[in-house]
Amino acid sequence: MKTVLLISSQAASSRVGASASAFALERLGIEVITLPTVLVGRHPGWGDPGLVEIDADGLSRMFLAVQAQGVLDKVDAVITGYFRSSRQVTAAAAMIDYTRAAKKDMLVVVDPVMGDEPDGLYVPDAVAEAIIRDLVPRADIITPNAWELAHISDQPVFDESSAVDAARATKCPMVVASSTPSAALCATLVIEKDEAWCVTTPCYKDAPRGTGDLLTALFTAHLLGGKTARVALETSVSSIDMVLADAQRLNTPELPLIASQDRLVSPRTGVSARPPLQSRRHARWVAGVDGCPDGWIAVMLDVTGQHAPVMRPLRSFWDVLITPERPEIVAVDMPIGFMDKAARGGRACERAARERLGPRKSSVFSAPCRRALYTTSYEAACAANAKSGEHAPKLSQQTFALFDKMREIDARITSQLQARIAEVHPELCFTLMRENEPCEHAKKIPEGEAERVEVLQKVGFDVDFLKTDTFTPLAAKRDDFLDACACAWSAQRVLFGAAEILPHEPARDANGLEMAIRG
Repeated sequence: MKTVLLISSQAASSRVGASASAFALERLGIEVITLPTVLVGRHPGWGDPGLVEIDADGLSRMFLAVQAQGVLDKVDAVITGYFRSSRQVTAAAAMIDYTRAAKKDMLVVVDPVMGDEPDGLYVPDAVAEAIIRDLVPRADIITPNAWELAHISDQPVFDESSAVDAARATKCPMVVASSTPSAALCATLVIEKDEAWCVTTPCYKDAPRGTGDLLTALFTAHLLGGKTARVALETSVSSIDMVLADAQRLNTPELPLIASQDRLVSPRTGVSARPPLQSRRHARWVAGVDGCPDGWIAVMLDVTGQHAPVMRPLRSFWDVLITPERPEIVAVDMPIGFMDKAARGGRACERAARERLGPRKSSVFSAPCRRALYTTSYEAACAANAKSGEHAPKLSQQTFALFDKMREIDARITSQLQARIAEVHPELCFTLMRENEPCEHAKKIPEGEAERVEVLQKVGFDVDFLKTDTFTPLAAKRDDFLDACACAWSAQRVLFGAAEILPHEPARDANGLEMAIRG
């Protein structure tokens, strides 16, 4: 079991400081030793906090009692938060040094609680100076908001790129920067010397206080649990996004940690990390492709965020590789890889996808066997499929109508090309975006369209782009376009290694093609 020494404020009735951090850490199975820097009845934002002072000497006496208990050599991380005086900061620095001497590989995480927009510094100047002088140099990780990062680095932070520059200017090995400006979204970044990742989520109006404390605790817990910095970022921000959504739904001004405690352990959202703008000098494109009556609809997505998405109608699927964007990953809603013998329920990836889709499982059809795919009539296809296996399913007319598109891909696809071209399923994509909840309505009815537009907006698609007119010579429909957007979202996850793979250990067909659906 991991142990964290937490040095921060303690509130009786508000979920801020240690009242938020300790709960999150303990819910994730971490032992917490809390040294309060101040006791309050509530957050000062609600009025008189009912403050009980704890001076530096009192803080040190508590630490000495913990030391006498003989538990310091078990501390895996120290997290610091709010301080009331510069002398407390000095005392905390000494505690870090003493604890680190007892355990050399201990992690030091400093949440430099100083200020925020729009009012700036809300601790005394001496406290802010002490944090920068005494704690930041000792930290393995600092977790400032954008304003605090600018104050510590003495560099402006106005977007993702400037946040990366400011973080590296601090010389801290790892910086988790929250509340970074990013269009109408909230960006959170993890920045190391040679690598940086960014996630964006919707901004919640009048969000409860304490999210910074919660982020620091969750991120630390996931690192102690063995996750990489990137995965720890995704998981922590996913949890917070869900907790804030619950707070909005419950209309509560405090973080609803008890009601949302399962979100801390098992977040289920479509949050995915990507490199921030600073990490790429050039655009990096991925494509989502969906078939339409007379061709294909491709949605091109620049994962660096420098360029707006682009919709391109294509006569041939393979034209997607020679578009001006030259996408690195193409995610297509069409089977890749075919069994020699058809089986009830289709390929293993189709059966696995149906299990995830619940009421939308009928959207996944069973791919034919390869012999049936190359017949020229519906009757011949059904006969070939039936003869291939004892429990082979009957082919539907709808499936047969897609044979030309399946053959178009199958004729040229190779196992080497599969590193660039992935099979996806739009309804699975939407399900993952919706926190593993399948869409409630069918995609061709107005309610279904509105449902899918809403979730695409949530994962970063601009509302104006989602209004794009789908009139083309290819007879594309509105749902074809939205499905292509969903495929593009999954293509981005494939590019960064964040996509789920169904099944987890996919089989290969006789041509060496992997039979897997990604999302």
